[in-house]
Amino acid sequence: MRLTRYLVLLWLIGVVVFLGSPRAAEPLPGAPMTIAAPLVRDGDAVFFVGNSFFGWQDRKLPDWVAALGRAVSPAIRIEVGSDIRFGNTPLAGFLTHPATQAALASRQYQVFVLQGEEFEPVDHKAAFHQAVRDFHRAITAAGGRTVLFMTWDFRWRPFLDELAASYEEIGRELDIPVIPAGLIYRDCGRAPPHGETPYWLTADADQPEGNLHQNEQGSAVNTYATFALLTGRNPAGRNFVVPGNTDDDALMRYFSDMAWARVRRRLP
Repeated sequence: MRLTRYLVLLWLIGVVVFLGSPRAAEPLPGAPMTIAAPLVRDGDAVFFVGNSFFGWQDRKLPDWVAALGRAVSPAIRIEVGSDIRFGNTPLAGFLTHPATQAALASRQYQVFVLQGEEFEPVDHKAAFHQAVRDFHRAITAAGGRTVLFMTWDFRWRPFLDELAASYEEIGRELDIPVIPAGLIYRDCGRAPPHGETPYWLTADADQPEGNLHQNEQGSAVNTYATFALLTGRNPAGRNFVVPGNTDDDALMRYFSDMAWARVRRRLP
């Protein structure tokens, strides 16, 4: 028990030191937009649009975010819906899906969270930005708010600066907030709790140095980052019960703190 507490203390000290360093706070071209007020309040509904990065191995980001909302105190009830299709469909393709069209027509969702295909924001930047514009127009007409979910880079293609810049550029153009998941992945790779590899949040049995999809730990980062930006609340390491989550409290506090360090810069 004493050893566990000691290790947790070392992690937290390392996080504090890292977050105060210039490297952790390195800027991207153009400052990210800030949010004037919480996007989601108790009882609101959020619709998620994306590919397997929102639901790999049945760890569904909408369900994880809702579970975290139930676990924090005071609780915040978040109703969730989704159009999650595994594969490489570009963002524009989702706009015509029946599930997305039904969600827009229902006018019941206060926020739509959009995730582009993993290479699209860089390899097909103009098409991606136009898809965001088209989605944003439809979401606004439906009485909702648009949020972008920034994905991450990969061991074989370290292009995070370009990826993040693309998300931030269209976010600033349309006054849309961006969940900085990819930046948090890099922060966790630079200051991991156990000396893991830089891409440990995508590591799996076949590719221990890092693969394409988020693993269980990456799913936790995605959840804390999304919840924090949507609600404006610090998750403060609160763990939660949901299928696929087996991380202990100490590790979840680390993920929560790393996510909050990035998201809080985008809040008032």
